[in-house]
Amino acid sequence: MKKVIVFLIIVCLFFFIFNILKSEDVEVKDKEQKQEEARDKFSFEERGVFISYIDYGHFRGKSKDEIETLITDMVNNVSYFGLNSIILQVRPFSDAIYPSEIYESSHTVVKNEGDELPLDILKYFIEISKEKNIDVYAWINPYRIRNENNTGDISKNSYYYKWLDTNLIEKTKDGIYLNPARSEVVDYITDGIKELCKNYDIKGVLFDDYYYPTDTIDLENYEKTDKSLNLKEYRINNINKLIEESYKAVKSVNKEIKFGLSPAGNIENNLDKEYLDVKSVLKSDYIDFIIPQLYYGFSNSTKPYISTLNDWNEINVNNKDLYVALSLYKSGKIDTFAGKGENEWIEENDIIKKQIITARNKKNYKGFYIFRYEYLFNIHNNNNLEKETKNLKDLIDIS
Repeated sequence: MKKVIVFLIIVCLFFFIFNILKSEDVEVKDKEQKQEEARDKFSFEERGVFISYIDYGHFRGKSKDEIETLITDMVNNVSYFGLNSIILQVRPFSDAIYPSEIYESSHTVVKNEGDELPLDILKYFIEISKEKNIDVYAWINPYRIRNENNTGDISKNSYYYKWLDTNLIEKTKDGIYLNPARSEVVDYITDGIKELCKNYDIKGVLFDDYYYPTDTIDLENYEKTDKSLNLKEYRINNINKLIEESYKAVKSVNKEIKFGLSPAGNIENNLDKEYLDVKSVLKSDYIDFIIPQLYYGFSNSTKPYISTLNDWNEINVNNKDLYVALSLYKSGKIDTFAGKGENEWIEENDIIKKQIITARNKKNYKGFYIFRYEYLFNIHNNNNLEKETKNLKDLIDIS
């Protein structure tokens, strides 16, 4: 009798364990199926990161081999994280991180502007990225020459050096800028774009949020017009002209290369302070995509993320590809201008993840870009940033 009881107990245990294992196996398969479905659903999604001159500033003074190693490590990091796109700042200060017949080598990567580059940094980024199936966009600051007003380190061989004491350039206490009202400036910028598109296998060309440099730079030019446009209209027209000519420059070389903008997230400020009329630009035929810098939390008092995203989605009447630029750099910090939401980035650590999920519901959404590389891969002893980054990685891994 005891043997029978023991046998029955063993049988029961066997079926109990079998059912548990079977249940776990079903759960694993169900989870894998859901992950596969999510990956299929978002296979179109561009997942990228901005790499600015600040991120590669440590290249300065390094040898060719050292820079190649650093670039390889950066691209490997991007690939490992599950990203498939890089927006690389190639002309930060009317200079270049690649050999150019129009722009001098950038002081961000060589000791003195105009010094010989240790290697073609853009070319090497593209080569290594291609090995990892990562696209590279060329990011340009169209008007900026310097962030401060010292001209002493500007190479005398720079194309614009002859313009320094003319109306083509304005020096302020905060920087040195090209004049948007001058056709020579537009030609200078677009000639550089053609060179880029001709020489490099890039996915696209991007302008960021630097447009009208000052409120005095073009007054002399405006006074010579017939005043059929008021000053604001005149400036908007100058920016529209740059965008139109830049788009044409790209397409004249290669129609497959995209042209787009990454303006500030505040639509009204773009118009009133930068003279960038994003509504009219989005209605035009002169951009392929838009990446608004939605650097706001959900609780931001003035520009909450969801309503600001909705505003950009609504003005995108011609269905341009919409990407969202997101502010990982705020994680773990007080958001000074967010009003009641100033502590959101300290109290929460899954904001970026939720912002991407929210954006995915928008009609023309095509992906997201994180600002910027340093905050994604150098945590800076910031526990909240570390958790935010892990939550982002988890989202990418399952979708």
